[in-house]
Amino acid sequence: MGFTNPVYASNFPDPLILTGPDGAPNEDGKYWAYATNGNGANVQTLISTDLITWEQGPDALPKLPDWSTPGKVWAPEVIRHPDGRYLMYYTTRAPEPDHQCIGLAIGEAPGGPFVDDHDGPLICESDQGGSIDAHPYVDRDGNRYLYWKNDGNHVGVDSYISVQRLDESGTELVGEPRQLFKQDQPWEGPLVEGPFLWERDGTYYMFYSGNGFTSPDYAVGIATADNPLGPFTKQPEPILVGNDVAAGPGHNALFAKEGRVWTVYHGWAPDAVGESIPGRMMWLSEVTFGDDGTVTVEPPRTDYPIRP
Repeated sequence: MGFTNPVYASNFPDPLILTGPDGAPNEDGKYWAYATNGNGANVQTLISTDLITWEQGPDALPKLPDWSTPGKVWAPEVIRHPDGRYLMYYTTRAPEPDHQCIGLAIGEAPGGPFVDDHDGPLICESDQGGSIDAHPYVDRDGNRYLYWKNDGNHVGVDSYISVQRLDESGTELVGEPRQLFKQDQPWEGPLVEGPFLWERDGTYYMFYSGNGFTSPDYAVGIATADNPLGPFTKQPEPILVGNDVAAGPGHNALFAKEGRVWTVYHGWAPDAVGESIPGRMMWLSEVTFGDDGTVTVEPPRTDYPIRP
């Protein structure tokens, strides 16, 4: 028995789904999804028991730190630390309100409330337009990394996907940042953003989005490397693009369940691109990794034949 996309037909941009091991529910018996601000929340959440039927959850970040102000809390990603805490890396207005920076909030449960009690942002590249779209990654050896994008298109400079190591706690950056790649393919338009790393048989696949999120040409590309720190080699064409049921699909995240890999992403209704209603809705598609290293993402479809 399949399911119907979008699995959440209201505005829920830049989604991430948090699961337990092998796609099981989290310790509270639920799946949690997180998204950019909306519906009166700094960090929107959805709750599900089957990954298909979702209901609105609480604001996971009900109070912003003193150095930030509401209105641009974007692209939160949550990861569970072995000590039982949950770490949320998120984008918010910087001390200088014309820019955005990356903050870190900590919670005791998947739904929070998450609290950011730091005196300032974790990353803030003010001279490069700001810093957004943080993505935490832990490799098989327990090494921690944080990926993000400088918001260069905001100020007319290049946008890069960058990476820096995190310490064992996941709360402090160590070493120096490394720029991995920028927009240089025609389909990417003025920017690259939304990094998400996935390892398969020793290859590191960087999923990322290109072009403006308000454009029907927004899409997902992929780059590969043999090391989380790169260098990464891009595939020249995107692997997830819009069609007659979903326009501008992008800012995706992956999860595995029972041997299958799925991606969650947002997409517009083709006749309502850029409009607040219904906005960027939440979709699911299966991801297939070939033995030759190729990656295939099922195009957006409303009638999906199998369930995650």
